Amino acid sequence: MKKMSIFQVFAAMMLALGLQASALAHTAMTGSVPPADSTVSSPSVMMLSFGAEVRLVRLSLSGSNGEVDIGFSPVATASTSFHIPMPFLQAGAYTVNWTAMGNDGHSVSNTFAFTVDPNAPAAVMDHGQMSHGDAHDESHGHDEAHSHDH
Repeated sequence: MKKMSIFQVFAAMMLALGLQASALAHTAMTGSVPPADSTVSSPSVMMLSFGAEVRLVRLSLSGSNGEVDIGFSPVATASTSFHIPMPFLQAGAYTVNWTAMGNDGHSVSNTFAFTVDPNAPAAVMDHGQMSHGDAHDESHGHDEAHSHDH
């Protein structure tokens, strides 16, 4: 077996890390309605947008009284945006938890929060108004069925 030089090992590691980071960056959420950290009246629809086609495999909404039933079930088809009808939300703080899986099998999870105030303006469905998910930490995981050691 031929030994690899330190340069070859370093180059291979950098290439692998660069490709993984690139794939994960495109899977990240690019915006949401309601926007992260916003105060809105009760939204009729939640919208999540991503930088590449993903499958939304987990989505939950929690408020001060616990989890809110939004009737979500995992999505089999990949898309860059998802529209989820919302029930009427009482005034208060809410947290959205989501997990999306890219075509490469990597999953990305994140959370964002918003506040409902009946006197606040309605959430806007305009892409130009969407909040960007870059302000929040994202944990990059793997679907257990497609797990890889790094």
